[in-house]
Amino acid sequence: MRKIFLTLLILASFSALGFGFKKKEEAIIVLTSKNPAEISSIDEKVTPQYVFRPNSKIYFMVSNPNGFKSDYIKYQIVKQNPNVNVGGYNRVRNITARVRNKNYFSSYFTLTDAGKYIIQVFDIENLQQWLANLAFRVIDE
Repeated sequence: MRKIFLTLLILASFSALGFGFKKKEEAIIVLTSKNPAEISSIDEKVTPQYVFRPNSKIYFMVSNPNGFKSDYIKYQIVKQNPNVNVGGYNRVRNITARVRNKNYFSSYFTLTDAGKYIIQVFDIENLQQWLANLAFRVIDE
């Protein structure tokens, strides 16, 4: 419980500073390579990242101050096709997950291919409008 409280506190500080892409002051997404469940003190910080290596764990946290409307959310990871100027997106992941806390969700995923990606989070009751989305990259160096 303490770890969840610390993570929510960190997410609240990120939203106060304007990190992440916000839609009408609702939900925010934070991506990081550090597992938020391993935060042991308030002095440790989760630094948001937007560039990752292939095959690394990408942890994401979604905070919704208004609360999720249902017990399930859907998150999608979409990759931009570099050979197409406009449009050209392919859905890489499309996952429905159960939300145990009405204001917070955390999980991780791995991506093997380099490229530009977008993560989108939807409430299962409204799949036409995302709650939050965030662009990031996977770079093979």
